Amino acid sequence: MDPLDPFKPPGPDQPGQQPQSGQQPQAPQPGPYPGQQPGQPVPGQHPAYHPYQQFPGYPAPPVAPTVNGLSIASLISGIVCCLPPLGLVFGLIGLRQIKRRGQRGRGLAISGIVLSTVSTLLITLFFATGGAGEFWKGFKEGIDEVASYRTVEDLSKGDCYDLPGAGDKDGKEVSEVKIIDCDSPHEAEITGGYTITGYDDYPGEETLAPVAELRCEEIDFAYAMDVWAIPASMEPYYYFPTGESWKQGDRRVSCGYSTSKNEKTTGSLRRDASTLNGDQLAYLKAENGFLRSGFRLPEDEFTAAAHLHRAWAKDTSSALADSAKALRGHAWQGDVRKTALQRADQFDASRAHWDKAAKATSEEVFWDHIYSADEALKADTEVAIRKALKGLETTAPAQEERV
Repeated sequence: MDPLDPFKPPGPDQPGQQPQSGQQPQAPQPGPYPGQQPGQPVPGQHPAYHPYQQFPGYPAPPVAPTVNGLSIASLISGIVCCLPPLGLVFGLIGLRQIKRRGQRGRGLAISGIVLSTVSTLLITLFFATGGAGEFWKGFKEGIDEVASYRTVEDLSKGDCYDLPGAGDKDGKEVSEVKIIDCDSPHEAEITGGYTITGYDDYPGEETLAPVAELRCEEIDFAYAMDVWAIPASMEPYYYFPTGESWKQGDRRVSCGYSTSKNEKTTGSLRRDASTLNGDQLAYLKAENGFLRSGFRLPEDEFTAAAHLHRAWAKDTSSALADSAKALRGHAWQGDVRKTALQRADQFDASRAHWDKAAKATSEEVFWDHIYSADEALKADTEVAIRKALKGLETTAPAQEERV
């Protein structure tokens, strides 16, 4: 090895020795490649050049300076309006780091500082002038407004709401309604519902409506047991799936009451086991037992369906017998028992006329017994027992008034 040139390749005689006089130093050649003839150049290499070699001790190529991270954070924070003060801090610290470390990003940091300063001034003015309170109030009102709407299939027992419009009462399709506190004026209330089973394909309105009417009648009576507390303007109402909603998996029937057009009511209709005591429940179950049967008057005239009318009278008589038995069998508290037994006697008297109506052969005789059955139930007795039980409605609805 030449001490003056440590990187000079050794001679061919012996590694590390000088070549013999008269000989020129030869650079090492790579071993023969497949198919290479002696003396031919290496494939892909110019014969006059040798492979480049990187020797230890040579300095590496210079690295480009990095971008300061805080300058990027400053710009982002300045753009995001909710973080302007943070962007200002990031920008100032970033400038100091850029100068000390020789990094890039000065323009980003300055832009972040400018945006953050403007945003900070605007937010300060926003709070100082009371705009924040108005903004939050409007934001909250918007959220509450969105949350107040619910799809029909998501309605729950006890929900009070407004009908979408007059068209809703005309049988048009409804997808969502606005939920309202029951203590505020509203147009409808959900008493419960059920899920339709047993059908793969949509059975049609003709099949669903009659079943929904009967099922919802049971649900309505179980929820609003005190029928006197139901305003005269409200009537039973229900939603069931349409053909289109059925395809989307809707199988829910929602039952309830709704008011007439352009009318509203205040307060909940709920009078059930969750709001009534034992005596109130026993009395209302007895009253509603025969009322439910009485509501099922055949739609056809007596002359066209006399057998249906007589069957209706027979069913109502049976319901009155059950109601009288329930009143006599309950362990009434205090002085309520006397009035309850008096009411049971009236049920028996009314039942006798229903029995005669069930055997009537003419329409005139039939309705004479029905009117006599109604007169046997005295309104003053019902008011007296309601007052004694306390907490029940004591004013009979106009259509229910009897002498």
